[in-house]
Amino acid sequence: MTPPLLKTPAPPQGIVAALVAGFETVNARLELILLPLLLDLLLWLGPHVSIQHLIPPITGTLRSLLAQTQPPDPTTTANVALLVTSLQDFGARFNVLSFLSTAPLGLPSLISGRQPATTPGGAPLIWHIDSVPQYLLLVGACALFGLFLGALYFGGIAQQVRDRRVRWRLLLRQVWGDWARLTALGALALFVIAVLGLPIFMFSWLIGLFSPVVGAVISVIGLSVLLWVLFYGGFALHGMLLNRRGLFGAVWDSIRLVQINLPPAAGLFMLVMLLNLGLTFVWNAPADNSWLLLLGLAGHALISTALITATFVFYQDRLRWWIEMRQSLQARADAERRGLNRKV
Repeated sequence: MTPPLLKTPAPPQGIVAALVAGFETVNARLELILLPLLLDLLLWLGPHVSIQHLIPPITGTLRSLLAQTQPPDPTTTANVALLVTSLQDFGARFNVLSFLSTAPLGLPSLISGRQPATTPGGAPLIWHIDSVPQYLLLVGACALFGLFLGALYFGGIAQQVRDRRVRWRLLLRQVWGDWARLTALGALALFVIAVLGLPIFMFSWLIGLFSPVVGAVISVIGLSVLLWVLFYGGFALHGMLLNRRGLFGAVWDSIRLVQINLPPAAGLFMLVMLLNLGLTFVWNAPADNSWLLLLGLAGHALISTALITATFVFYQDRLRWWIEMRQSLQARADAERRGLNRKV
């Protein structure tokens, strides 16, 4: 009889099968969608933290710079006026609490990108920030707490995918370490973006001074290279939470997994991105002051969680296949070596 390790491993699931499994997993534990849903409800119906008081000094500086131009250029004047108007609109709508959504390393949020200025009950309660240090402190606190919520969210998904159940006590014990690793992963991603992105930006800007077309082409190529590098580390989060791997071990596993499964991995990420972008138009259809927006928030939380879960299913199954293939090939090599030794 053939030893088990000499059998060809079962082939991995395709993209569609992983998506179906992701939806089935979330349907079995609908509480997995609660965190992103509650965050969107807070950002919509809760108090808004506004930066409106920080905008006038910025617009005043812009007008002062324009006044120093002698004589003022009509095109520059129009551009500055447009920029001032945009800044004022942004300051009136932007909610600093939106930084609680640290996606893709945190909770997905529909409202953080929408920035509603009103609610079904009228204008929301607004708290104003009056200084830049206060703003930076609050942004940092929101980002760190957002990563903590992300550790809870992804940890629950990982448990459901791996164990077919969520053990809440274990999740609460592990969330502190997961939070630290998730924060380290975010810092590593920012470091890579800075190391690769800043030189590319500076080089394309310098070239653009002489040839705008060539500078634009270099920018596009550089951005593509940066996204490609980040794509290879796209499964590091999954390795940390599914297999309890450290930061660099999870990044290494992600690189190897993407290298071996490049077309399906790229297809999965592309499909997830397109589905999210396409459905965002549907979820955003109701007005800010309509209770129908609740349906959009619930749909966004459900679909986003299912798509994220599908990536966990994909990673787990592809890693299983990779490991079993290595074991199978090693077993075959050992069997052939033993056969040659017996002949000798």
